[in-house]
Amino acid sequence: MNTQPERNIGRRGLNLARIGGIFAEAYRKLEGKRPCPPIRVEYYRFVGINHTVRLREGRLLVRLSDLFRRAPAPVLEALATILLAKLYRRNLPREARAAYREYSNSPEMRRRAQASRRKRGRKLLAGPEGSRYHLTALFDDLNREYFKGCMPAVRLGWSLKKSRRILGHFDPSHRSITLSRWLDHPRVPEVVVRFVLFHEMLHAKFLARSCFDVRNPHSRRFREEEQAFREHEMARNWIRNCS
Repeated sequence: MNTQPERNIGRRGLNLARIGGIFAEAYRKLEGKRPCPPIRVEYYRFVGINHTVRLREGRLLVRLSDLFRRAPAPVLEALATILLAKLYRRNLPREARAAYREYSNSPEMRRRAQASRRKRGRKLLAGPEGSRYHLTALFDDLNREYFKGCMPAVRLGWSLKKSRRILGHFDPSHRSITLSRWLDHPRVPEVVVRFVLFHEMLHAKFLARSCFDVRNPHSRRFREEEQAFREHEMARNWIRNCS
């Protein structure tokens, strides 16, 4: 993971003195008449979109994702409210959360976040060949059966650790599908492994659509297409009862 502080002036955005004032105003709104502690704000090269605020020796230390260099003032006001509300355990205003999500989930920010994760992050997963199941063979079979062979290649692999909670994950930044190594076992029917892989292939398909709603990845349309999988109910019931 490549994380390091950035310069104190945002390119084509608000300078950090102005952003510090935004945080001070958000503090006064949340904490009333309590004096605002000194605030230090810096940009940081996080992997993806991430922000932190900490209270250290009477000072508020704020680190903002460098991907927010060009964020407009209303978005930074919403972000300041969110970070400080979490720090001081105050109720999070719905309006602030909505304003922040609208900006961070925009197509442009999603593209920049994915590029950041590709460049700065590492995707750790084992190869596709397991002791019981080979993901490449299953992927090719599902691609022919359900996607007319049109699904572009993705990186396939088993997770490094066994997880019964997260059985599969599609990472658009690295265009990879990871299945939990817990599934690579004789106790797990092949139809279940195929279903989990099919589910993640659907995510890859839907994320490529311009109308994809990042806030609702399991939309009604997604669920409808998911039900095209043969033995859909049997696979889901096995997962509910055994995972």
